[in-house]
Amino acid sequence: MHRPGSNNESEEGAIPEPISLLDLVPLEELQLLQDTLAEIGSVKSVITDPDGNLLTMPSNEIALCRRVGQTARGLADCMNNFQALSALVKPDPKPVIRRCESLGILKAVVPIVAQKVHLANWWISQYCSEMSSRERIAAYAARIGVDPEQLLGDLEIVFKGSRASFEKVLTWIDNFARRFTQMGLQNLLLSRQIANMSRLETELDLYKARLENLVQDRTKDLINANKRLQLEVMERDLLEEQSVRKSRLLDAVNQVLQQALSDRRERALSGTCLRAAQELTRSPFGFMVERQKGRWRVMAAGHHGPGGLFRPLAVQGQAFQVNGLWRQLVKTGVALKRQDPVDQTEWYELPEDFPEIKTLLAIALPVHTGISGFIALANNGQGYTLVDQTDVQTLAKAYVESLLRMRSERARHQSEKRLNLALESADEGLWDYFPRTAEIYYSPRWFGILGYSSSELPYSLETWTTLTHPEDLPVLQGTFESVVKGGEAAFAIETRMLSQSGQWRWVQVRGRTAAKDEKGDVSRIAGTLIDISKYKQVELALQKANQELQRLAALDDLTQISNRRRFDERLAEEWRRAMRDASPLAVIICDIDFFKPYNDTYGHVRGDETLHAVAQAINAILKRPMDLVARYGGEEFAMVLPNTDLQGAVRVAGEIKAAIESLHIEHRASVVSSFISLSYGVAALIPHKDISPRTLVERADRALYQAKTRGRNRVVQDPAADKATQGSAP
Repeated sequence: MHRPGSNNESEEGAIPEPISLLDLVPLEELQLLQDTLAEIGSVKSVITDPDGNLLTMPSNEIALCRRVGQTARGLADCMNNFQALSALVKPDPKPVIRRCESLGILKAVVPIVAQKVHLANWWISQYCSEMSSRERIAAYAARIGVDPEQLLGDLEIVFKGSRASFEKVLTWIDNFARRFTQMGLQNLLLSRQIANMSRLETELDLYKARLENLVQDRTKDLINANKRLQLEVMERDLLEEQSVRKSRLLDAVNQVLQQALSDRRERALSGTCLRAAQELTRSPFGFMVERQKGRWRVMAAGHHGPGGLFRPLAVQGQAFQVNGLWRQLVKTGVALKRQDPVDQTEWYELPEDFPEIKTLLAIALPVHTGISGFIALANNGQGYTLVDQTDVQTLAKAYVESLLRMRSERARHQSEKRLNLALESADEGLWDYFPRTAEIYYSPRWFGILGYSSSELPYSLETWTTLTHPEDLPVLQGTFESVVKGGEAAFAIETRMLSQSGQWRWVQVRGRTAAKDEKGDVSRIAGTLIDISKYKQVELALQKANQELQRLAALDDLTQISNRRRFDERLAEEWRRAMRDASPLAVIICDIDFFKPYNDTYGHVRGDETLHAVAQAINAILKRPMDLVARYGGEEFAMVLPNTDLQGAVRVAGEIKAAIESLHIEHRASVVSSFISLSYGVAALIPHKDISPRTLVERADRALYQAKTRGRNRVVQDPAADKATQGSAP
């Protein structure tokens, strides 16, 4: 990976989006690297982002710097050095060294850069004896208001190095930062490439599945087509006359099917079927009758005149008397043939404008379809054969199937119109999904809720998944997968979807299993989509308000640390965890010595300021995230230290005591110190089921009482501590 100023571009690829150093190296590993390198190089070390915000906790604190930073003047000098170094590396991210004139401290910053992107700064500092003297340090101490003897005492314990060794450490850290940043970026790019490959593999599997389904469907179509071709081949092996007849039958059936596709009127379909039947049987006259709404009516009637011109008779919709022979025909479904003229009045009645019937072939419509009616063909001078009967029966089946499909589609269309009207009135969008074929239908309102038109996006499941928020996509896909596998019959989920205006809108998706195949597998899922953005905004606002209320309920207003209630809750939580893990748990209770006289002497405003300062000083010592300090009551503070034995807790109490003393808050009314001091009670044990958390608090409280009776301003540990807690400190 190149550094700023290099001429070579990275071969690993550009950074895909803005990243931070923590995207390349986990915080725990970064802290460990810093701690290790700080210890090896004997330097103070910390890593920040380019704006100076801490990314890691400081390592190897320099005693001189710590004491100087406790004063306003010294802290301002340190901040000036920090700002000066920051100003140098911002325009040109390269390692820079700056010397602290008074103390002899060398400070340096190593910019951490990835492909010309300034990710972080690695700060190091070290005392160099060759760059200062005790006299200058003493003079500086006096200038910033620190006891010179204390600052010189800190000088005795600080590590003393040379500028040359410091520059070697700086060079080593710079080289190391380049290498681990390069490795981190390579790992990040590689992980994203792997994720992208996984996504592509998933899409490929989906495409393969769709292709396989398509192949299966096409195979079935080819098999069916092949069967029809085989039948045609068999028929062509018959006599030429029969072969021609079959061809004419296919033409007749095709006329009916084409009519059903091109014109949705039932009477037009009846007329086409009748003409095809007349041409097929060479019948000059014919008519069709059907029972509709309890009455028998003529659906079509026509006559072939001279030259073969077909003339329809204007009798469509007229009533037809079904009695005698016609009633027997409809009831039995057996074909009726008459080869010789008969007395019409004896066998059947016909409308007045119907011609005389000399020969007759009457075929009942298939009775099992629920349609009652018949096709009557007349006046073929050669009479009617069994082939005529069979062909007309075949044509009648095609007609009925087309008629039923037409009526079913019309009913479905009307039902969908009513459903869409109801859904639009309720402001709901309809969707209908078929998992086996991955086909999906969206109602116009489904698109309208998101601001799209129904012709703007394709009708595919990919449209849905593309519009869904990436964080909510696993929920949507997981829900559909669960329903398809039969895990649940109905569901209701909430997700975010991208509207046409580019905003994320909250929607509620409801659905349920609508159909299953013969194997019991889910073949259809249907449901609705509702815009709930307004309700979700109210819900999120309430959640945020509740979270803020919970935070405030656990916070002490004056000291800005946890309150007694939060202390009791955390103690109970850590007690259960420690009992489960058989690990030690410690509690420290401390009390400001002679605080009432302090308030009487300095006033309650100063008293409140002191309480806040003490609380913040204690909180600064507790660096572990699991540690907690709370205002226990009045001027009393309590700490919970998980995974801490008695020795570790005593050591923490000692650090807090030193921090409080370093505040140098004057207390003339105290009889144990001229500054604010605290008394500390420490207790620790390994929890078990026979005792309660209150036992640990009572032990710490007894130790605090002993600290007060022994003269205050001291740390006293619980004398009855469990020996099992005498293990290693945290």
